[in-house]
Amino acid sequence: MRKISVRERVFAAALALGAAAPAWACGEAGNTRPIRLVVSQQAGGGTDTLARMWAESASRELGTTIVVENRAGAGGVIAAKYVLGQPADGCTLFLAGVSQMVLNKFAYAPLAYKPEVDFAPVAVLTTTPFVLVANPQSGIRTLQDLEAMARAKPDAINFASSGRGNSTHVIVELFQKNQKLRMTHVPYKGEPDGIVGTVSGQTQVMAPTVSSATPQIQAGKLAPLVLFSPKRVPELPNVPTASELGLTGFDDLGWMGIAARAGTPAETIRRLHAASQTFLTDKAVLQKMKTMQVIPMPGPSNLLMQLTERDTARLQSAMSDVDFKAN
Repeated sequence: MRKISVRERVFAAALALGAAAPAWACGEAGNTRPIRLVVSQQAGGGTDTLARMWAESASRELGTTIVVENRAGAGGVIAAKYVLGQPADGCTLFLAGVSQMVLNKFAYAPLAYKPEVDFAPVAVLTTTPFVLVANPQSGIRTLQDLEAMARAKPDAINFASSGRGNSTHVIVELFQKNQKLRMTHVPYKGEPDGIVGTVSGQTQVMAPTVSSATPQIQAGKLAPLVLFSPKRVPELPNVPTASELGLTGFDDLGWMGIAARAGTPAETIRRLHAASQTFLTDKAVLQKMKTMQVIPMPGPSNLLMQLTERDTARLQSAMSDVDFKAN
């Protein structure tokens, strides 16, 4: 048997170390490895559209390919667990919204992941405005009408949602807790079904997204009562915001952002965050967001975790007696 020289041993050891060493993290300067952005909704919806807009913009900024991968189901738990099963190298990112980072703690308790521990915040992208609407035939035309009727007949008014634990459920629960009202929750299997239920009179009230409700409002089939939004929206210029009516804590309940697995290199996070801020200042992007009726939310990377902690605390203190279990 041929004796292996010292030089050959050194060379072999060097090769082994090179193979064991981690590759450059995605998003770092000079790296061209593709990045995957995992989305917990099916392709084609507004959330998926936002994800693909960000991917296209960030691809240009980072000089690498970013592909959107849809992994729907279980309110985002499937997508979250998949991302957390990948290396913490920035090559697999998560489109993280209030549902996946906060509401799932209540709807899927005990949750299979810990958002504040398992994820590293990259950036907040947008917040989605909601509007509280009523069936005009119910006699509810203003917020004052709703409050007077709910106080006169507790639990008699039915409110629709897209499902237990969904944002459209939580917003109305927070509202009635805040105003000391009692209404009855009727969960549907999606926002369109809930809107149909309210238009038909099966339910009297709902808080869908502005983009979903506007056509029915403009057709006179739903009466808008109040916007849960930081500011008024052009499509509904005469509808006041919650803050205008003295209601606090309803400005940005539908936020959405980007997260990476905890342990992702800080430089990678920094570059992904910078690319996200460029995305949020692009004129074409802002115009598209306007048509989608979502509001950009630029800010520091940790804003994502600040919102997660804020809304978790808000729900824990206000929703202790509400049934948030998923359907």
